[in-house]
This record gives sequence, C-alpha cells and structure tokens, in this order.
Amino acid sequence: MKKYYFLSLIFVFCSIPAVAFSQTSCTPGEMQECFCPDGTTGIQSCRTDGNGWNQCDCTYYSFWCDHTMNLCWQDPQRNPFDGDPGLTQPDAIRYCQELVFGGYDDWWLPNIDELRTLIRGNPPTETGGECPITEGSPMADGSNAACMASTEFGGPGIGGCYWPPVLTGSCSKPDPGAQGHPLETCSATVASDNAHWVGSILFDNGAACFNHLNSYADVRCMRNAPSPLVTCAEGPHEACTPGVTRQCTCANGKTGAQVCVDDGSCFGPCECTGFTPSPPITDVCDQCDQVKLTIKVPEKLTTPPKMLMAFLYSVEGWTFPPMRPPDGGTDYNQVIDPDIDFDKPYLMTVPGCTYYRESCISGDYHLIVLLLMEERMPPLPIAGEYWWGMCQEPITLGSSQMKEIPLDVELVPFESSDTDGDAIDDMTDNCPEVANSCQEDIDEDGRGDTCDNCLHIANPNQEDTDTDGVGNACDNCPSISNQGQEDSDGDGVGDVCDNCPEVANPYQEDSDGDRVGDACEGEGALGGYTVKIKIH
Repeated sequence: MKKYYFLSLIFVFCSIPAVAFSQTSCTPGEMQECFCPDGTTGIQSCRTDGNGWNQCDCTYYSFWCDHTMNLCWQDPQRNPFDGDPGLTQPDAIRYCQELVFGGYDDWWLPNIDELRTLIRGNPPTETGGECPITEGSPMADGSNAACMASTEFGGPGIGGCYWPPVLTGSCSKPDPGAQGHPLETCSATVASDNAHWVGSILFDNGAACFNHLNSYADVRCMRNAPSPLVTCAEGPHEACTPGVTRQCTCANGKTGAQVCVDDGSCFGPCECTGFTPSPPITDVCDQCDQVKLTIKVPEKLTTPPKMLMAFLYSVEGWTFPPMRPPDGGTDYNQVIDPDIDFDKPYLMTVPGCTYYRESCISGDYHLIVLLLMEERMPPLPIAGEYWWGMCQEPITLGSSQMKEIPLDVELVPFESSDTDGDAIDDMTDNCPEVANSCQEDIDEDGRGDTCDNCLHIANPNQEDTDTDGVGNACDNCPSISNQGQEDSDGDGVGDVCDNCPEVANPYQEDSDGDRVGDACEGEGALGGYTVKIKIH
C-alpha cells in the first residue's frame, strides 16, 4: 500500500529548519543497543561529530524500480551475505507476502515472466528471448537449448551477475542441497504438467530452468511501480536523534523497527522483515528401497575426478541422457572429490525416495551415473569423462517390503564422436544416426533395429529399390513405393502391384498376360473376357 506524506513534509520543511529536530545526545565513539527490522537487536555507535548514531548493524532493504516494466524490486535479495540457505518456494511466497519495508506491505514473489525481466547479458533468456519458459509452461520447456547457461559470472551486474548493474546482492550463494553451483532464484510459476516444479533463474550464468518447489532458493520480492519514497511514519511527527532506532509493530503483527531520519524530523516507516521458515520436511528415505551401487572405472584415471553423481529416473518418458530433474536419489548422491579409481571402486547407496526426502518412490526406474572431472551445470560429460545407464534393465522399486538391490556399474568413457548421443562411438555404433544404446539387432545383419529397414530379415546392405523405407528383403512390392505395405488379400503381394488385390494369388498367375490375375478372371480367360463354349 502506498502512504503519501507529501503535504505534511512540505509543511515541515517550509516552516521549521530541519536541524531544529536533531537531538544530539551521544558522545563520539559511544555504543548502544539498537533494533533491527527482522525483530533482532544489534549495536550502533555514535557518529564522529556526535550528531546522531551510525546505522544499526542490521540487514536493511531498499528497492529499485524498473520504469520500462513498471516493476519495483527488493534490493538486495533476501539475506544475501549471511550464509542463509535460502527458502523453499512455498516459504518464498509467504516471505514476500509478509514483507514490510520502504513504507509498503504489498510485495509478492514474481512469476517467471516478471523474474526474466531482470536478466541482463544472456539474450535467449531475457524477456522476449527464445527460451520458451513462461507462465503456463510444461517441464519440457526447461530442456530447450535456448534456456541454457551462459559464461559463469559473466553478466554485467556486480560480481558478474546476470542482472542490472544497479542491483546489489550476490548471485554466488552456495546451494546447500546441490553441491557445485549457487542457489537459483525461484518464482511463483509452477510447471503446467507438474506442480512440484517451479520456474527459476540462475543469475550466476543467466540460465532459466525448473527446480523442485522444496529446493532451497534465493528470493527477491517485487511490487508494481511507481513506488514513491516514504520518509516518515504515519501519524504526528516527533523529533528524534538521527539514526536512533525503536521497536514497532507492523499491520501483520510482526515486530520490526523504525529509524530516525537524518534530519531528526521524524521516525521512518515501521519495517518488518523477520521470517520464520516452515519446519523441515520429515526424512523418510531410510524407509524406502535402497540401491547399493559398486561403481567402477574401466581404466586408470589420469586426473582426479571432481564430481560423481547417481540418480533414478522413471521409465516413463526416459531418454538417455535424461534432460530433466531426477525422480529419485538425494543430495548425498552427488559427491564432490570422490575417492575412486581403477583399483578402487566407489560404494554408494541410492535411496528409492524423492530428492527432498519427503516420500518413497514406486514403479520402474532407470539409473544414470556420471563421473566428471570438473563441476558444471548442466552436469553432462565431455571427452575424458565417464557415464553409465545407456542400456539397462529397469529397477522396480516400492513393490513390497523395503529391500536392498545390489548393482555393479562399470562406467563407460564418453565418446565425443557420437552423433546420436547414445554413448556408442560412431565407429562401432550399428545405427550411428539414431539412438540405440543397447545395440539391438534382431536379424543379426549388423544393422541396429532402430534404423533397420527390414527388421526381421537379414539385409546387411539395406537395399530399397523403390526408396519407400522398406528394404527389398521384406518389401511386398519392391519395385513400386508402398511404405504402408497394404495387402488386402493377405497373399504377400502388395496392393499396388497385385494383379488381383481382392483375391489371394501369391504366385500372380496371369495366363493371358492382361495383367489381371487368373484368380479373379475365371477359367479360360482370354484377353480379359470369359469365353463360353457350347457343346451340341
């Protein structure tokens, strides 16, 4: 809500000199307790000239208004430098709703479209860019290449953040639940096809993505512009010592603080920024199935690995590598500086529970294991690194009582010459242009099933005279294109070249050579006409 005090301020400034309000009642270097907007207390010292108190040792917020978008933003973001782990998205929504500062109490958590207006330096994810993530997007939009990261800390903002240079704060706060990269900044937007995933921005690299609503995230609240500066609190103005603080109560019942303005004419508006996060989620992972991994590398490592990851993905919608968040496994399954080598397997337990430990998972799942030599997002391997999971039997979880599932995994070197991305080098891939990680070849002709034009009959040369995509070896009409292989009479000869398509005649007999099969002409056919002979 806006609070206007222009008339009263004009009256004050015109009728009484500002210095008349100042209460200089401190000795330079003197210290005293002071009050903070978050309900805590701090310490402040008297100014060197004795004319009031220095700022209390608290976290204070200002705001910056982007008048091109008519939006105003909290600055800096919530608790940017104190090691705070962030908030889950439900708590982030509540935090903004409860926030009171700058004379306003109508702050809210931005949706993804509003949050994207802050991006600078990564055109695909800026407002109007090619990244399709928007309010109402499905999770698949998060895999779009246009939403991916730019150079880490290469933005125009302070510290290389991908936000306007005028904003303060930090984009390098560590994510406590995902080692190796900073916190995302969450929005109020949820995926249209999965309400557990929310639109987020990584301001350290300019990427847009979906992140789990129970993941800890950075928060920067907003409100509509314009937002005129509110100098004094409502009610009669009272003279005070500049910088001195006092406790106050906001309309939402929270305890906050007011600060005397620099000319000593009044106390500023009551600000309440304290927040109590929701209780942590109850961890149920020890009640779920446990996949016991023995992870091996196929050769002696030349450099120490930086990150080892193992996560579970539902068979439904599975692709390798999966370009979406995992369905199972926790932050413990992302290990920094793992102690693994050719003669030293790594033992890891992947629990059959959700990443944030709130529930067990059930059904059929695939596993992916990655060994990377450096930290990066997204965590996909490059030449010299290793992965596993391209060809495997599903793991069934949650079907009965809790069980342990042992599994030996030997990692495979990542191949840079892998056109279809199925982890098989093009030189040895039996179908190099279509992903087929398991190299299935039913007819054993050396051509993988995913690209064999005659799946059940060996035809290593893949001859296809009529270029209809069906190899000659199993084409029921090899000289005329008939991709659908229609055969109405079921005689093995395609309709397009069957001389009697409604009557079975597999040998295509045509005694009179008129291209109409004997089977549909009758006896004694001649030139297509039936000849009847009368005997006298």
